[in-house]
Parts: sequence; structure tokens; C-alpha cells
Amino acid sequence: MTAVSLPRISELSLSGAKKYEFKFIGEGAANAVFEDGSSACPKQAPRHTGDVELQEYWETVVRPLFRPEDLAQQILIKLGDASVISRLNNALRKEEGNRRPDFRGSRIALAEYGMLVEDMRPSMLQPPHIDSASFTHIPPPPGHPDDFTLEFKPKWLAQSPNAPASATRCRTCARKAHQRHTKQGKADNRAILCPLRFLASAASRSSLSAILDHLSVPNPPLTTRAPTPEQRARLAHWLQTNTLLPRIREIQLANDRGGPLTANAHDPQFELAMTLRDCACFVRIPADPSAPVEAKLADMDRKNWAAKLGYWQAIERCLIEDGYYEERENPRQETDCQLGALKNGVIIGNGV
Repeated sequence: MTAVSLPRISELSLSGAKKYEFKFIGEGAANAVFEDGSSACPKQAPRHTGDVELQEYWETVVRPLFRPEDLAQQILIKLGDASVISRLNNALRKEEGNRRPDFRGSRIALAEYGMLVEDMRPSMLQPPHIDSASFTHIPPPPGHPDDFTLEFKPKWLAQSPNAPASATRCRTCARKAHQRHTKQGKADNRAILCPLRFLASAASRSSLSAILDHLSVPNPPLTTRAPTPEQRARLAHWLQTNTLLPRIREIQLANDRGGPLTANAHDPQFELAMTLRDCACFVRIPADPSAPVEAKLADMDRKNWAAKLGYWQAIERCLIEDGYYEERENPRQETDCQLGALKNGVIIGNGV
């Protein structure tokens, strides 16, 4: 691994954490997440970017763009000897039957580093934190079992610069229509809300209601129940007044002026724009009405844009040439897209 100078990054060694029991709580294509420190560890699939480089990117590129309270914090950890990896893989084996079918059988790679990430689950589900200096347990932050936590992906908060002027769908909804069309209805109809609704929620009662309905569905393990009426009202207020989503849109626009079709494999700005199109936003609404609503971004991993640029360009050409931006696919796929209403000034402007 190439040496990288990261003067601001703390390192926590798990080699001394022999008494801890690791519990598997989730995974993606590249990482698995474990409880007892909430560590994210790389899988054995080939990775083009190591954890040291990922943390360097988060520290030097992503973090300066946001307020500290807008980001789920993370630190680099040394995993120690092979026994730690073995224990993590044992935790995976115990949950094999509960894992996604396409992830079953995958294991944690023999890696030097992992990530210790901030746990955004309700406090009752959080394990004690590990003090990086003494390896002593610190109680989780005060909270209530009825705190409501939700997760969503903001996606493309502005239209693709490559979309036709005659487009009636935004980039996210065009891609969703393409996935449904090519998978013959197997795609999840609720998976993605039109992200343009977030822009309209301050002025549109219908958009606000649609977002609230979409985000209020129980989503284990974050939450197993719907929000209370009071929490739903607080979520509505956050959606209408937050500065975080407009900030994401601003950064997306500033760093991608030409779209995937004009980007090149040496464009760090396009890389940043794509990173912010695939991040996650966690919102925690306390049961205590006097406690503030928390909203934090996570999954801000550096995208391997040099390797993925060809894929992104191919998708963009398909959306244009096969008519998904203009709803010309046959049969036509229903989406939630609000682009037409935005263009006509129906949502933003008169508040309908």
C-alpha cells in the first residue's frame, strides 16, 4: 500500500479488544458493518481504493465542505492481527441465513485497516463507544427508545447537464424507469422518491406529504415503528427549513457543469459530484420535543471514477438514446418525477 500522510487521522487498534463480541448489523457491496464500535470492514472483493485513501478523501475533500454536525463522524482503525478478522467472519457466518442472497458467502478481507463510524441508530440500539486511548467503554449518548431515525439517499438534486431540453424526467427518475423497464417490473417501486420533491417541499403541500409518507415507513434496524404525530411534524419542519440538502445540491451543481458525457477520468470535481449523488442522509428525531433534530451525511466514500466513468457514460447515453428522459420507452414506466411540474412552475412558485 502506498504511504499516505494523514496527520489529522487518529488510529485505534483493535488488537487489544479481545474481550469484545462483534455483532453483524449490515453490509453493502464493499463493506460489512459490525456492532461494538460500529466498525466498517472491507470485504474480500477487489477494491480500487483502500481505507487509508478513503479516509484521506473524507478528511481533506468532504469534511471541509460541511459543518461538523452535518457529517456522521468516522476514524481509521487498525484491525490488528488475523484473529480479529477471524472473529468478524465468525459473526458473519452466524448471520449467513439472514444476509442478502447475493452477499452470502462473502467474507472480510485480511486488511490492516477498517473504519470506526458514528452510530445513527436510536440510542437504545447503540453499544457503548470505545475510548480510543484506553479501550474502556463509554455509555451511548442519552436518548429514548422512542427516538425515530430514518435514512434516505438524496441522489441527483439537480438535473443532469446531459439531459435533453425536452426531458420530462429528472436523472434519478429516468434511471429508475430504465431499471424497471429492463427488469420487467422486478425493481422496487418504492425504492427511490423523486429527489426534486425535496426542493419543492417548502412550497408544496403535496410534495411535503409525499416525502413524509415515504420516509415514515418503519425501516429496521433503524426503527421498527412509524413516527408519532409530533415527530412527523418535526420532520416536516426539518424538510421545509433545512440547509443541508440545498448545500448538497449546490456542491453537485458546482462540480458537474458538463455531465458524465463530457467528464474525463482525471476530473476530481466530477468525482466529488458523483460521491454526493450516492451518499446517505440520516435524520434522528428525538422523542423529547426539547432535543434538537439531528441530520448527518454518511457513505461519503470516494468513488472510483476512473474505473466507473465508462459505466456512467454508458448509462447516460442509454437514458438519452432510448428515451427514458422523455418517457418514450414502451411500455411506459410510472415514476414519481416532478420535473414537469417544476418546469411549469406548478410546485415552486404558487405553492400548490
